[in-house]
Amino acid sequence: MTNRKQRIHTELAQTRAYLLAIAGQIGPEQVVATTENPQWNVHDMLAHLAIAERGLQATVQRFLAGQPLPEGFSLDHWNQRQVEKQKERSVADLLASLAASRIDTLALLDNLSDEQLAVRGLHPAGFETSVGGIFRIMARHELDHGQEIALALGLPVEKRVQWSR
Repeated sequence: MTNRKQRIHTELAQTRAYLLAIAGQIGPEQVVATTENPQWNVHDMLAHLAIAERGLQATVQRFLAGQPLPEGFSLDHWNQRQVEKQKERSVADLLASLAASRIDTLALLDNLSDEQLAVRGLHPAGFETSVGGIFRIMARHELDHGQEIALALGLPVEKRVQWSR
């Protein structure tokens, strides 16, 4: 495994461990706690994370195929629609989805060459990045929302994610 892939693996593992530590503290009454996003509670944020990694896997495939974003794509609309579809799922089901998607993410990463990691495209949020950048975004995205869940649960957060491209 290349050093670049190893760094990505490490970052994904660290952020997932953090998220799982926070998620392990979600009780039945805390699932409905409001997050920094006033439209989403803790369950919604976890649902978003459970589906977002699949979306980013598709983004990697789109970059590699040289395909543009679909005409008129709205990330906010897509995210909201996906969260609504997850409303009835339990926290345990959402965590199982996270585990399954991570297996697929790591398999995808492991099968890419350094040249493929360098392929660039337009992220659904509207900025350009590389395939390798998408994997790093997965990690930061999970850490950022994990921190939002922690705050909603009244847990301390030492240093917030800094989103730099």
